Amino acid sequence: MKRHASRNGFILVTVLWTIALLSAMAMAVSTSFRGFAGIVAIDHDRTKADALLSAGLAASADIVGQLGDRPLTERETIIALQTGSVRVHLSDEGGRIDINKAPADILSALVRSIGAGDKSDAIARSIVAWRMRDGAEPTNPDAKAPGSPTPDATAAAAPQAPVGDKTANGLQSFTDVRQLAQVPGISADDVTALLPLTTIFGDDKVNALTAPSEVIAALPGISPAQVNELLAARGQPTIADARLQQILGAAQKYFKIKARPIALAELSAQLLDGYTAVVRAVIVVLPNDTQPYRVLAWTPVHLSERRVVALSDEL
Repeated sequence: MKRHASRNGFILVTVLWTIALLSAMAMAVSTSFRGFAGIVAIDHDRTKADALLSAGLAASADIVGQLGDRPLTERETIIALQTGSVRVHLSDEGGRIDINKAPADILSALVRSIGAGDKSDAIARSIVAWRMRDGAEPTNPDAKAPGSPTPDATAAAAPQAPVGDKTANGLQSFTDVRQLAQVPGISADDVTALLPLTTIFGDDKVNALTAPSEVIAALPGISPAQVNELLAARGQPTIADARLQQILGAAQKYFKIKARPIALAELSAQLLDGYTAVVRAVIVVLPNDTQPYRVLAWTPVHLSERRVVALSDEL
């Protein structure tokens, strides 16, 4: 009798352990499936966000194309679609200071405008030296460090290579404004302050019709009164070159009027479930081009940080 009871007890324990093992396996499979489902949901969100960003990019190109030769002033629009919306903010890269081409006096004034003080000239020399670190002479005679000799006219006439490559005389170009962090003397806070004021898609001069007030104020020899006067004049339907020259005075050498813009499109897509994605794209629309627009840069800035666990809990 005892032997029969002992055998029944052993069978009961075995059954209980089997049930516990099966339960653990079921929970593991369920957790894995929920995690996998969460990953699939994130990928699905990214696909829908990419579609919104593409729609925003196409809308940006359409706005730029419709401008023709008119300047691209800052503007913003929101495009609503069935899956969500995308906010588009447009501005002209030609209205910013090009760190590859700006002369040293502009760079010094730029750095001074963000509060560098007495370090401004040294930092400007460091930026120019970074562009010249292969030992070549500067292409632009004005792009010399303060106090350095002026190169001859032959060097000044040398053509420029495409952005991101070495110039024809060996200069190494910045390929991203954030590379300023590699320049001696520039802190992370300095780079953050310089980002909205600078570009690698501009020129040695700034577009007077599209430059933000902060960029205008950062240029050498510009007073607050001139900044306000220029902004007020730009608000008129037309502005004559003579009027611009009158407003800018001696500082007009730092400006130019460039009709066709290189546009910075800051795109922020948001899905109905809250997932967001932000991208900075640089585009150009050329007349008689084989493509409706060309993308010069595509930089993801932010993707929604919704965790897989949070997604799986919703399933």
